[in-house]
Amino acid sequence: MNQAVSPRQLAPSLPPEVDGIAVASTTLANVFKAARIPCNDGSLIFGHLQLPEYQRPYRWGEEQLARLLEDLRAFFSDDAPPHDFYLGSIILHQEGGNARERGWLNIIDGQQRITTLALIHYLQHGDKGAPELTYNSPESHVRIQRNLRWLEQQQLPKVDFSRINVTLVVTRHEDDAYRFFETQNTSGVRLAGADIVKAYHLRSVPNMAQDNFARAWERMRDLKSLVATFMKSRHWQTLRWRDVASDRDPVFERKQIVTELAERTLPHGGDIAYRRLQVHRDAWGTEAHIAQVGYGMRQPLGAGVNTMRYVEYFHGLRQTLLDVGEHPAMGSFGYYYKRLGIDARGSVFLTRAFDCALLMYASQFGCSRLLEAGLWIFRMVFALRLINDISVREDGVQTHIRNNPLLDWISTSHTHDELMEYLRAYRYSASARNLDANSIKQRFARSVSGTLGFELPWPEAEQIATIYDVELCAAIDRICLADAARQGGK
Repeated sequence: MNQAVSPRQLAPSLPPEVDGIAVASTTLANVFKAARIPCNDGSLIFGHLQLPEYQRPYRWGEEQLARLLEDLRAFFSDDAPPHDFYLGSIILHQEGGNARERGWLNIIDGQQRITTLALIHYLQHGDKGAPELTYNSPESHVRIQRNLRWLEQQQLPKVDFSRINVTLVVTRHEDDAYRFFETQNTSGVRLAGADIVKAYHLRSVPNMAQDNFARAWERMRDLKSLVATFMKSRHWQTLRWRDVASDRDPVFERKQIVTELAERTLPHGGDIAYRRLQVHRDAWGTEAHIAQVGYGMRQPLGAGVNTMRYVEYFHGLRQTLLDVGEHPAMGSFGYYYKRLGIDARGSVFLTRAFDCALLMYASQFGCSRLLEAGLWIFRMVFALRLINDISVREDGVQTHIRNNPLLDWISTSHTHDELMEYLRAYRYSASARNLDANSIKQRFARSVSGTLGFELPWPEAEQIATIYDVELCAAIDRICLADAARQGGK
């Protein structure tokens, strides 16, 4: 039930280190029509609402709309309470303008509520008195059209927007605006780490290019898996190991992502790719330089364009390598990746580590020998499924990679062949437990042997545990030799 709330109750939720903020209590009608609104410090808020480029898309669905409508119906009824309907706080960054001329009020927190109420306002009053907001995200366009159709089918209460009270918290400094954006929630829909990273870096992109970078980011859609890959590659380093937060602890995970991919990035605006350079010299000392393309997964990142292009590069690489479709060509890297890394169902945690290693390998050595590297990396990563008696836990995968620093092997190897020496030298002992039961472990071993074409003496668990890796290595060698022959011995 909506109750009367003092605007001052908002103050403790704001970052205490921020000075120079202004607070105002007003109606949503005043906000929508860009009226002059007096603040607690004697200044005026005077401007049109605007969505900054770093805002995430509009994502409210039927559940959030239904909850808001229920509150509005209860309030705007025959026995309406004497106090106004309190919508909560809206955090704004005032850009330009003065007491005589309107500026822009960038919405930092409150977009979901404002957009939804703007849709209701449009259905009841048309364009008159509605805010003129521009949405650049295709996802926002789809959601707005869908929600508008849904609202048209509902019995809407007669909403008096002059009786909807909001607390406006206004800052005139962009850094403070970003800090608010990072720390606030919107009616229970928490910002993802990737949303914060986007917001942070768009601030450092030149104004003329911000729209292009924002659109490019939105085209990448869901970045959760890719961001998780970045975190593994950058945290799982022997010399400065850091455990990666679990997605079951979203608050800590989000904080870790923002720290690594936003706050710790270098303040310069240059777009630098840190890559290795091969220098070839002939007998007369003439040099030829061959540089790797793209970005290094563990490289230092700069604020703005550099980090955004880094994300875009690895997003494209991930799509090319790992989005293999339902029926990749038999014998291809995509075929074995799907059959072994996904269909065999060894463990979602192992698959995530596998994906990270594959992207790091491809970014460093290219794809000409990806099949060979992928099979040997698969053996090393998914060995944990055979080592463990029963389950594969998320923290167990971190320990597995820490004890067998696969990502360091990849990043420190100068050549593909040097990496193969590390991978071939890896040894482990498989456990026979649960290989004779109808278990995930048994089904995984059966799937792997079937895909790679080697026989196991079912149901003799002890024998299987003894020969599994021997047969696996032999099968990998056969497949790699056949692939080399198809490529003319290269």
